[in-house]
Amino acid sequence: MSNLEIIPDKSHTFSKAYHQYPNGISPKFARTANGVEVVTDIGSFTDWSMGLGPIIKGYNFKNLNDHITSVLNKGVGFSIPGEYEFDVASKLLGKLGFGEQVRFARNGSDVTSAAVRLARYITKKDLILCNGYHGWQDWYIGATTRDYGVPKNVKELTKKIAGFDKDDLVQMFKNNRGEIACLIIEPMIADEPDLEFLTLAKELCHKEGALLIFDECWTGFRCHPQGAIGLTGIEPDLACYAKALGNGVPVSAVVGKKENMEKFQDVFFSFTHASDPIGLAAADFMLDYLSGDFFNRLNEKTNFLKESIANIFNNITNDELGIDVRGYCGKIVFFAKDQRYRIKIKTAIQKHMIENKHLFNMFIALAEDHRDSEINSFLSACKSFVEKINVENFDINKETDGFLVQDVFRQTQ
Repeated sequence: MSNLEIIPDKSHTFSKAYHQYPNGISPKFARTANGVEVVTDIGSFTDWSMGLGPIIKGYNFKNLNDHITSVLNKGVGFSIPGEYEFDVASKLLGKLGFGEQVRFARNGSDVTSAAVRLARYITKKDLILCNGYHGWQDWYIGATTRDYGVPKNVKELTKKIAGFDKDDLVQMFKNNRGEIACLIIEPMIADEPDLEFLTLAKELCHKEGALLIFDECWTGFRCHPQGAIGLTGIEPDLACYAKALGNGVPVSAVVGKKENMEKFQDVFFSFTHASDPIGLAAADFMLDYLSGDFFNRLNEKTNFLKESIANIFNNITNDELGIDVRGYCGKIVFFAKDQRYRIKIKTAIQKHMIENKHLFNMFIALAEDHRDSEINSFLSACKSFVEKINVENFDINKETDGFLVQDVFRQTQ
């Protein structure tokens, strides 16, 4: 047994940590993975989070591994830019049909932070507006409840709007006129795009001299071949990509028109492994793989699964324990209808799924390797969960006592 205490929180990522799964019955770590099966310290499970979204094909994808190996064999970590960087950048722009220049990095947080810094430099303003989750750096985390270690003056420079609330968006621009450097948004978070909101966001940004940034770390290469831009037809000033771009291999990119991107010649966005060829090799391969009718098949599978789950949950008889299901191509999100029971419902359904050999954390990042057998097994577990909580004497307090999961964004001090 590994010494889990050697790593703070027993995880390098809060959303993967032990406190995100029911206490005492959940796996602590993975040993291997293949397709959508993860072998853990307590056995094998079908994975539905898929690495928090990046795994869009499946784990241990041999053709991808072989391509990465072929690139590795040419050497890594050159002292000058590699020719491969320009080749992959050109392919990315061609596939997106958006932007004129690219800067690569490793994580989504790298490129969202780079885009924000670039926007501040271009506009000569400091205030950032945002609507989703945009990474771990000070500029964003300072606007959350997990803001420990972020200076107060930094916290004051980022303001969150309420999701896709158009009135809140208008009011935020009105209240901060002349101060806004950019609006960085997840164009979709848990539902199909709100075209009116996105159109309004672009109009307000350009009217006020702010940049519109799409954080497509989730939506890019998961919902459409050209991401949310291709799905909606709305182009931001800058767009950020990560996750599915490398099918789990770390790689990210910020993309935009030359008039904005060329300012990176001045703005400091520079680190040793920014153009790591392992990540570029993954992006190179996946850009070709995620083509043809891949997204048509993924969308059909998503719609079937989402509708099937919703129909099952419609049979829940206790309104206090109701569960809502939303999503878009490649992503399905579960919500407790009664927020008072949010954590207990999350714990109860995760506990039931663990008992049925499904690794689940209130969302599904659908992968190509999720076959009918895994889908049918998950739906069967959803049905038995509903049957369980519909029993007349079911007590969710008793069911979750000693097993409760925790919020990532929670007050700990």
